[in-house]
Amino acid sequence: MMKLKRFAPTLALASAIAYLGYHALEGDQGLYSYMVTQSRIAETQAELELAQVERRDLEDRVARLSPDQGALDLDYVEERAREVLNFAHPDEIIIKIEPQRVRY
Repeated sequence: MMKLKRFAPTLALASAIAYLGYHALEGDQGLYSYMVTQSRIAETQAELELAQVERRDLEDRVARLSPDQGALDLDYVEERAREVLNFAHPDEIIIKIEPQRVRY
């Protein structure tokens, strides 16, 4: 009984440290949760940067096709018409080339 009273404060302190240490690592706001959150933030920032680059590209394409902004790029309009609508000038000759099959 005397030994139990003597070690009780030490045991209680060790238990409290173990409890708090466990929750500092594994809890909802623990170290592992923090690392997962930081990883998600990094992934989301990378996605955001990619979306911003794509948006700038689309805005540039719209500006080049828009007469409202005074920057209508006629060469780009012709390029897009040729590519999307398969337009060609009447004096042009079109040669279709079938892709070759690769033999292994």
